[in-house]
Amino acid sequence: MSSLYPLIPSFVGVVFCYLILNFNRHEDNALPLFLSLGYVCLYDLTKGFYLFSYVILFVVVYRFAIYKIQNVITCNNCILAAYVAIAYLGHYFLNAFFAYLDNAPFPYFSNYYFYYIIIDSLLSFMLFRISR
Repeated sequence: MSSLYPLIPSFVGVVFCYLILNFNRHEDNALPLFLSLGYVCLYDLTKGFYLFSYVILFVVVYRFAIYKIQNVITCNNCILAAYVAIAYLGHYFLNAFFAYLDNAPFPYFSNYYFYYIIIDSLLSFMLFRISR
């Protein structure tokens, strides 16, 4: 739907938050995690980004940045907003890096990204709780 109507967000930030918050319990709920990873791969395919770029971003962020973000930011809702911002902006910069390596044109960055970050952050505030 977000391809037809650009004001409808794709909710990739919400799915990215779900992946980050629930990945440590992957033995209990493996199917929703695989469906979430499938959704972000499908998003990459339909929007014309490099395939598996969200999966690479997730692995890098989960491995190197999660604990630092949780230690630096004290507000739980601010942590969720940071995850959503990392999902959108990190995905853009990772695809720009891949485009640079591939000598391809850079992906288009629009103001809709900030609109999507705000909408997905509000949805993440309503859907998720962070346990420390």
